[in-house]
Amino acid sequence: MVDFALPEEVVDLQKLAREFAISEIRPAEAELDAMRDPEAAFTSETYRSVVKKMHEIGLHKTTVPSESGGLGLSGVASYVIEEELAFGGTGLASRALIAPIGAAVIAGSGIAAKHPFYKDYVEAFVEDTEGKHSGCWAITEPGRGSDFLEIDGETTFSTTAVHNPANGTWKINGAKAAWVTNGWEADIILLMATARPDMGMEGTAVFLLPGDLPGISRGRPLDKLGMRALNQAEIFFDEVEVPEEFLLFDAGPAYPMLLEMIVTGGNTAVATLAVGAARAAYETALQYSKERVQGGKAIFEHQLIAMKLFDAFRDIEAARALIWKSAWLMESNRPDLRISFAARSMACNMAMRVTAEMVQVLGGYGISKEYPVEKFYRDVKLLQIMDGTLERISLTAAARL
Repeated sequence: MVDFALPEEVVDLQKLAREFAISEIRPAEAELDAMRDPEAAFTSETYRSVVKKMHEIGLHKTTVPSESGGLGLSGVASYVIEEELAFGGTGLASRALIAPIGAAVIAGSGIAAKHPFYKDYVEAFVEDTEGKHSGCWAITEPGRGSDFLEIDGETTFSTTAVHNPANGTWKINGAKAAWVTNGWEADIILLMATARPDMGMEGTAVFLLPGDLPGISRGRPLDKLGMRALNQAEIFFDEVEVPEEFLLFDAGPAYPMLLEMIVTGGNTAVATLAVGAARAAYETALQYSKERVQGGKAIFEHQLIAMKLFDAFRDIEAARALIWKSAWLMESNRPDLRISFAARSMACNMAMRVTAEMVQVLGGYGISKEYPVEKFYRDVKLLQIMDGTLERISLTAAARL
């Protein structure tokens, strides 16, 4: 039986995340969004301060297992918190979502004993109150985007990993695209690279690397239409020598299963960001509509405006319900890529439609920086594209019907 009631501890954390989103994330994102130079934004006191505060209250370690010092959230609970952070801003919410990926993989997979770096990293990450540590997932490449979703296909990455059996090391060369979330600052990298090109996608090896290895460099942070508070950047690998211990999975049938697991969870998370942004735009417009007087009465009392607001409310609730179903299936060890992609497609298209309508509700103020609605409108456009375009994920899901 599905129970929509949240445990008391999750409700308390939800309240904490919502208050932080309103008091810290939203004003910080407004400042960062206005900065023309992304590199200046991510070295600014505004950025460092809000990240530090996020770490101080523990919102950076939501998915790290509790036995390793994290919050141990999974399934519905983790997406509940993510929605609240996105209610403040999708950029910093995305950072919080991806930041623990390295620590969570280490703590959840039992690989801490493989190398001293791993054990030390998890401890440093969960105890980090300065915002010094974050992870990234390096998968998309300059010439390869949504086609990485061909989980059972013959495509391969141009980033290569060549094994040297004489000393047990790997040599990595290549580049990952400018869309790598946290790519500019991550100090641990989950990397996909081709080790056996003759095996198609199954020839992919997965590494978990310190971000400061010799030969690793970064591009400038990407300058974007929206989600400007999220650092994304290219990562270059030039003759990077990697010890055997940093190999997480060798080429073989494990990779497609790992990718499907990550993509299922990741697309559900992107859907959650969309719901948070749409809800923020809706609540702003709802409040405005009850204060703005036109024709002798609040515009909320005009049927056209009331219908726009109800349509937004309805669609947000429906999208969240599908997200929770996807999360519930994952918690029940029955992850379904089709449901995840359906949630992502529904939520992101809904958010684009809702934010556009909420701009319309505010009229002239909707396109003014005085209200955050225009920013959420720009932000959600990226959610239709990042982590696989909606068109591509829909085709992938359709092939599994």
